[in-house]
Order: sequence, then structure tokens, then C-alpha cells
Amino acid sequence: MDTIETIHKALVQHGPHNDRIYLMRLNGADPYRLITALEDLARQKGYGKIFAKIPAPTWPVFQSADYVAEAIVPGFFNGRTDGYFISKYFSERRQKDHTLEKRLGIARPKGEQHADPLGRGRWTTRHVAACRPSDAEQMSDIYHKVFRTYPFPIQKPGYLKRMIKEDVRYYCIRIDGRIAAIAAAEIDFRNENAEMTDFATLPEWRGLGLAGLLLRHMDRKMRDRGIKTAYTIARAASHGMNAVFRNKRYLYAGLLKNNTQISGQIESMTVWYKPLRGQAE
Repeated sequence: MDTIETIHKALVQHGPHNDRIYLMRLNGADPYRLITALEDLARQKGYGKIFAKIPAPTWPVFQSADYVAEAIVPGFFNGRTDGYFISKYFSERRQKDHTLEKRLGIARPKGEQHADPLGRGRWTTRHVAACRPSDAEQMSDIYHKVFRTYPFPIQKPGYLKRMIKEDVRYYCIRIDGRIAAIAAAEIDFRNENAEMTDFATLPEWRGLGLAGLLLRHMDRKMRDRGIKTAYTIARAASHGMNAVFRNKRYLYAGLLKNNTQISGQIESMTVWYKPLRGQAE
């Protein structure tokens, strides 16, 4: 898997798996020094892209270095400062999304219509529970079944146990005593935002609205913890997941072209966000 390290105080992931550098958190780093270091690293390793999440005040510095803004999330930092999701490409091929028009159709997704043999009303947020470290083996098995590859090592029980003990809250829905669907809220307490991520439902339990129930529960939990903005980076090709976020009143923020290694290939990703402060369920 790709490496996560600190460069000039900033938290950075990079490696050949995603063929990119991902500036995850700026952490007060000097943007001028950081830009130079990241671009030197990208050229040295031959990466196709640098992707970064930055606060709006630093955007002019990155813009002057030929970065492009692909998504903007209002109030991303502490509910006050907008977050820019920006990229710089190092290959023409990486910059082009040849299915862009089709993928942009997800900005107006329709909710999925499925048969519900168990009765949709049977499942409510009362069925959602927090995952425990002892669930890691079962969680890993589900991620193996759902995703061929993933940008982070969620298919490894050891990684999941470590994340559960840190600032990632995993939630699941159990059916007949076994986990049927799972998702996570990755919390940034310092910036008061949370990424809703790692959604997976076993094939035999799809179509029951379980992902939507998980998301609704996580929205409430994050609001209770004082988180001001929830967001996600979802596969553009997954009309179902995009529909889940739209149906839960998330707002479309933009498209990250050829951004993430998932299910065996580099895919474009959509960004959705939801202000949690002052919102009812």
C-alpha cells in the first residue's frame, strides 16, 4: 500500500498504488516549501497526479503553481473556512476523463429501486451499532468481498483495529448476528469535519437501503460530537452511492478526475458535502 508520512508538517500519502501524492492535511505547513517538496517527489517517483485538500486562504499560492480546483466544500474547516480539493497533473492521460459526460450524470442521480423481500420498514437506525476491534476479521472479510482493491488497507484486520482505536468510527448493521453492511466516519476534530467513507454492503443484502441508514446514523452521531461539516469522496461510477448521498441532502461539490485506485483501476471520484450545524435529521 501507499506510504503515509509527514512532509514539512503536512500529512501526505503517496505511492504507486494510487499513482499520486495525496496532501491529506496541511497542518500549518508553509505552502511554498511544501509545493516544491511535493513536486520534486512527484517527478522523482513518476507519479501522475498531486491531489490536495487545502483551506481557501492558501488557494492562490497553489493556483500560481498551476493547480486546478476540482471541488469546493463551503465551511470545510471549522464551519467557517471553505475547503478546496485541488489537483496538479503530470501526465496528459491522467488529466483526461474519457467518460466525463457520463460520469457527470451522477450529479442528478435517481434513487435505486429494488425489491425488498424483508420489508424496508423493518430496518431503522436502531439497528446500527458501533463496530468493535473484535469485529475486525469480519469487517476485513466484507471489504475483501466488495472491493478488489482500495486506496487504504481496509482489507487488513490489523489496520481496522488501529483505526477503530484512533479517530475513525466504524458502524455496521447486523442481520442474523452477522455484519451485512458497514461504513465509517473519519473524524478530523481539529477542523471539525468528518469524511463518510468505506461503505460496503454484502451483495445478498443490497437494495434494502442499509447504506442510507448507516449514513443517517453517522450524520446524527457526528452532529452530536460537534462536527460542523460532513463530506464524502465517492466513486463517480457508483450511481447507487451517489444517490445515497443526494437522497440524504448532501450537496454535489465537484469531480476529481482519475483520482483513486479502487476495485482494480484508477477511477474518478465525486465530492459531496453536508453542513451539520443547526440541521435537523
